[in-house]
Amino acid sequence: MKEVVNISFKGYKAFSDDEYVKINNISRVNVIIGKNNSGKTSLLDVVELVYCENAPIRAGFEVDSVCFDIPFDNEVVNNVFRNGLSGIGGWSKESLRQYIDGKLFSIKIKGNKSMEVTGSELKGLGDYINGIVKTFNSRRHLYKFRKISAERSINPEAEAEIRLDSNGEGATNLIRVFINDCNYDETIIESELLEALNYIMMPEAEYESIRVQQVNYSGTLCWEVFLQEKGMQRVPLSKTGSGIKTIVLVLLNLLVIPQIEEYKGYKLVYGFEELENNLHPALQRRLFEYLYTFAVERDIILFLTTHSHIAINAFFDKEEANIFHVIKDNGVAKIKGIETHIDKTEILDDLDVKASDLLQANGIIWVEGPSDRIYIKRWLEIFTEDQFVEGKDYQFLYYGGRLLSQYSAQEETELISIITTNRNAAIVIDSDKRTRNAAVNDTKKRIVQEFKDLNMFSWVTKGKEIENYLPKNAIETMVGMTIQEECGQYALFPDYVEKYYKNFSYRKVPFANQIKDHITSENSIEILDLKKQIENLYKQIEKWNK
Repeated sequence: MKEVVNISFKGYKAFSDDEYVKINNISRVNVIIGKNNSGKTSLLDVVELVYCENAPIRAGFEVDSVCFDIPFDNEVVNNVFRNGLSGIGGWSKESLRQYIDGKLFSIKIKGNKSMEVTGSELKGLGDYINGIVKTFNSRRHLYKFRKISAERSINPEAEAEIRLDSNGEGATNLIRVFINDCNYDETIIESELLEALNYIMMPEAEYESIRVQQVNYSGTLCWEVFLQEKGMQRVPLSKTGSGIKTIVLVLLNLLVIPQIEEYKGYKLVYGFEELENNLHPALQRRLFEYLYTFAVERDIILFLTTHSHIAINAFFDKEEANIFHVIKDNGVAKIKGIETHIDKTEILDDLDVKASDLLQANGIIWVEGPSDRIYIKRWLEIFTEDQFVEGKDYQFLYYGGRLLSQYSAQEETELISIITTNRNAAIVIDSDKRTRNAAVNDTKKRIVQEFKDLNMFSWVTKGKEIENYLPKNAIETMVGMTIQEECGQYALFPDYVEKYYKNFSYRKVPFANQIKDHITSENSIEILDLKKQIENLYKQIEKWNK
């Protein structure tokens, strides 16, 4: 089945009976964020119905109708004309193929099971439309939906058939079979899963082995999973915190379940509920980063429900991730796609997140916007040892260009105090100079002086703005075109890049994400004062973390 692009539905639980609510532009990772009891789990129910033809009809699961959009393709045309007919209702095979090119095809599911084509754009096909429905219904057989519930655990288990339920039941047996049964590859647990576990857990913990042994559990002989942490006694997994159990359940679903015969050859779609429960913010960030990378590299689809504000920064600027905000208004659940910083602020208000949460990071790097963050993280990678972790050792905050005039590095001030947000701060500011002799404006001079007085790092770009540090070579590689000259030190970068990358001013974050991997130390080391400033910023981060 071609990837589902949009899902819309009505008449389910707290969602409106009268109007369709929509999840548009479904991506590799889809974050559903909102308060408890806002409708996040109900949304997962609908997603499961779309991807799984055998979705269980739970008590109260009586959705009025669900529609989902999929791109047309040649398989649809071939299916309609499968009997060798030359024309149907005024359509020829070629005219239908040309007409559907680039269009989406809407399927409606009624009463949880029956499917029908919606819209009138294919008039004249009559009963042959059933061939189209058959095409897409058959493609649903290629999908498997996996879920992790908000309430979950891993406990000792008696020997039983392989399975892994959404609440964690079956996890111990699954690990037992893969380690002990010669028909399975034990390295998936002992190497691949263990390596992923350490990636997420380090530096807080590092495990050197995972084993299963028999134990007496409440008078019954059962199997128990044991984790051996470096330099420490082995610990039964059932006695560890719920956070590490959650991570193990995630990894079992991602790494082990696809190796079971029942799932081989299928496209996997996951619905994970509230993974953040009992996870420290630093662990949340590493888990979210792992999930994003895994989804992109392994071509899977993830739906994550959460009420953690950590997820906003983790996924907001990711190219293949979307965030959806579920809100209840007068008892009716609604969905809103998150696209702007104002939307992010509304989520924080809805979740009742306090500004003091920012104090969890050891220092704050203030930048104008999210694209600046992407560039600075890349430059830290290529010019320094880059041993520090965003979200734990430092964090980025955005001051939003003209809003800089409302900030101050002083503690006693009528303006917004940077110091009271976090006592460790650094700031990066676009000079906005159009010529060498142009002056930096008074607001920026004031901020720089205030940072200097407090022995804190400030960086005013040597060129007009941060994009003037981008090397021509990196842009050429990204766009696949030859560029005659470097962007001038004081040139308007949007004007410079427009002929190679349309609508740059509205696509700064996608542009940054696309070009970052083409930025190297070799093509950037001689650009203005870039390397010097990044090294000085890195020294500042080192001070914060001593």
